[in-house]
Amino acid sequence: MHRWRAGSCLLLAAAIVAGDVHAYENIGVASFVRNEVTGVLPTRSVVINVGENVVRDEIVKTSQDSVAKLVFTDSSNLSIGPNSMVKLDKFVAAGASSYGKETINVLKGAFRFTTGHFDKRAYEVKTGVATIGVRGTIYEGRAEPNRTILNVLEGGVQVRTTGGGGCNLSAGQSAVITASNCSPAAGFAPNSQIFAEQCAQSPALCSKEEYSQLQPPQQNEQGFSGGDYAGMILTPAAGIGGGIGAWLGSRPRPINPFSFVDPPASP
Repeated sequence: MHRWRAGSCLLLAAAIVAGDVHAYENIGVASFVRNEVTGVLPTRSVVINVGENVVRDEIVKTSQDSVAKLVFTDSSNLSIGPNSMVKLDKFVAAGASSYGKETINVLKGAFRFTTGHFDKRAYEVKTGVATIGVRGTIYEGRAEPNRTILNVLEGGVQVRTTGGGGCNLSAGQSAVITASNCSPAAGFAPNSQIFAEQCAQSPALCSKEEYSQLQPPQQNEQGFSGGDYAGMILTPAAGIGGGIGAWLGSRPRPINPFSFVDPPASP
């Protein structure tokens, strides 16, 4: 039986009671999973399957030969390569007179990011040596201990290194970024197209998806079509706490002592 995030729901309920409605705010869903992908929550680690929601401040880890794609509520897409670790740091919904904020911290490994419907100023991807701002739509990278390799596929990015340097990259350019240096190179370096093989093997990993149009989970490459989540339809819903309603509303309801009970229908 696949593991259900009962612990997450308990923590969420406690957070609501305490008034801290942002502590476990839903920010997206795993639309593609191959092999073992784990989410690290404050009190435990859980397996992430297709259709599983992800929450703010969660750390997503992939094992060897594992990949995942997360689709966030603003419809930005994040693909995560094998042996990688990403923290979903900051997600703030856009208001009537402001733009949202979305910050992803790539602790190690490969990533591919496609912007969503927020203002471009909203997006930042951080690695150990740089902060990557967006002027365009799609880029990929690999965070290593002392450097980050970056390729811009569409649009452009702005790079600020932790040592105060920086550079701008446009589509078709790449760079090897260190804490002190960022030098654009025309064209991708040989063998540096990080997700080319993964995208060819699994096109769904790299295709752009809209959060509002997600359908019931499809089978992954192990034939998993939802397990305990079979038949679950992802229906993002407005709720308290900037997305907690969606997080509860899209949860499956297996027989579980910690499951939530649907509220009575309004008269």
